[in-house]
Amino acid sequence: MYTSLTISSHRITDADLERWVERGVISADQRDAILRDLEEQPASDGGFDLTTLLYYGGGLLVLVAYTIFLGLQWEELNQGGRIAISGFSVALFAVASTLLLRDGRYRLPGELLQVVAVAIVPLLSFALLDAAGLWPEDPGYSRGVSSQDRGDYQTDLTWARMALAGATLIAATAAFAWSRSPYVLAGAVVAFVALVVDASIVLDLAREDYTWETVQALVVAALGGALVGAGVAVRDRTERDYSLWLYVMGLIGLAVGLANVAFPSNEAGWGVLWMLTALAILAFSIYLQQRLFAAAGLAAIFAYLAKLVFDVFESANAALVLAALGLLILGLGMAYQRFSERLFARPQGP
Repeated sequence: MYTSLTISSHRITDADLERWVERGVISADQRDAILRDLEEQPASDGGFDLTTLLYYGGGLLVLVAYTIFLGLQWEELNQGGRIAISGFSVALFAVASTLLLRDGRYRLPGELLQVVAVAIVPLLSFALLDAAGLWPEDPGYSRGVSSQDRGDYQTDLTWARMALAGATLIAATAAFAWSRSPYVLAGAVVAFVALVVDASIVLDLAREDYTWETVQALVVAALGGALVGAGVAVRDRTERDYSLWLYVMGLIGLAVGLANVAFPSNEAGWGVLWMLTALAILAFSIYLQQRLFAAAGLAAIFAYLAKLVFDVFESANAALVLAALGLLILGLGMAYQRFSERLFARPQGP
């Protein structure tokens, strides 16, 4: 039998336990008790094997297949048919996931089917609003349609989208309360972000239209930063690992939000904000010992450097400049590896 668990950055195996027994750190009885306790615990979220791969693949296939099916059939169905099919689908996957969740052996497929059920909730919500006459009709751009009519339609549409996001958030929250699934938590976060962004559009009195503007981009970035902070707050404090999912969604939010203001704009302030955020993420990677943060921070820095270089040179020579920057960074890394121990060594003795 081979046992492996990870604490901080070190993976503990049977060899570690045997060494501790030999050194008297723990007794043989304590080692056996540890192994028995680990055998009784459910599989870790971090485990990945063929079974997990099949579960992920099957869950994703079900979601994609249902999306294609409903997309192809949606326009052919009347309002009653849309409500019936989407409502039946939500109920079917909700019941199936509940049955699987009650059996600890099939917890993962149960959680993935929960995600499928939650993902169909917006369709059911749309069908109900449409049947009730509450979904706004697009007035089009004909000659008789005024800008005021278009504005009223965009306002009503934004409120309708908020209703979809709110219904999805309620469903995802209820599902999370039942399963404590990080996958469902991700769905709830996406619904919450969509709800807040649409709310910011409604509340932005200075807007010229209902497209994304600076305010919405900064809202997404702020929510991304809040998610990263939430991941740090719950790290190692919960039975299941939610921090990684919060990190991923938070970094995506930061990237999407800040990229919408930093890359299209030539204003230096947005570029400085982007680079400072990237450097902060790199610093967090050292503090948290998270390669994900290191990769995200470096990718953000290189992406903006590439933008600046291509803006300046506007030719293939920009690639050579980037290559030179890469060599420079590699050289700095080698120099740091060689001299860091001497530079940061503490003096011995008085």
